[in-house]
Amino acid sequence: MRRRCFALLLALVAACTRPHEVAAFSLFSPSWGDVIVVTDMTRAGRQVAPATPDAPVYYRGRTLGSKLGSIPGDREPDERRMGKFVADVLARQGYLPAVGTDREPSLYLVVQWGHLQPGYGDLYWFLGYNAADDIAAPSFPGMLGPEVFRRGFRTRENETILGTASRPIYGIIVTAFEYVSASTEKPIVYWQTRIGLPAQGKSMADALPAMVLAAGDSFGRETKAAVLKNIDLVRKGRVEEGELETLGIDEPSADAPRPDRR
Repeated sequence: MRRRCFALLLALVAACTRPHEVAAFSLFSPSWGDVIVVTDMTRAGRQVAPATPDAPVYYRGRTLGSKLGSIPGDREPDERRMGKFVADVLARQGYLPAVGTDREPSLYLVVQWGHLQPGYGDLYWFLGYNAADDIAAPSFPGMLGPEVFRRGFRTRENETILGTASRPIYGIIVTAFEYVSASTEKPIVYWQTRIGLPAQGKSMADALPAMVLAAGDSFGRETKAAVLKNIDLVRKGRVEEGELETLGIDEPSADAPRPDRR
């Protein structure tokens, strides 16, 4: 029975696809949609001016690699190259490495990434979900209530977060510590930027650089709530994994239609 169903599926694909288009058929969408970005800021972090290209902040840091997890068979980026790529994107925002300079670092940055499964850890927290900002959040856990009639009024951000949290994602975390306290028993955290994207139909090596580029202007800048960044704009500009080099970014025009944020 299963063989007959599978044969029927192939026949339908062949019938709906012209011969020269068969090779282009894919089960995965060519569009990746939105990457979810959250930057949480502590009280101590708010007392420090954010970095800018004109007023840079110097740091030392460490790359932990795939500490968040990985899956067998996935194609992963080279850890050293990925760390340098993150540093290059941070530099555009004014965060510069103190190594090789006479500058005293004020931050210690830790970068890690990986593959996260639903139910492992708290993906809702990772992606910045806040029930207080969700008009359709359940009133009583485990029970249906009047919120079911409000689901159509959810923001696009909450809809995206809830959909993304139900499936495996690639995640990146960049955490900034006050430099002097970073090596003590009570390190002072200034900010943390988290980036998430559904993993289906992608490899880690392809996804991570594009995610970092899409989230670039959110590093070290409090978002208050999760924000969505169109990762396809970055992918059109192309990121090559060989040397993790940016080959340009397509920017939306001023008169381009803006997505519905309801």
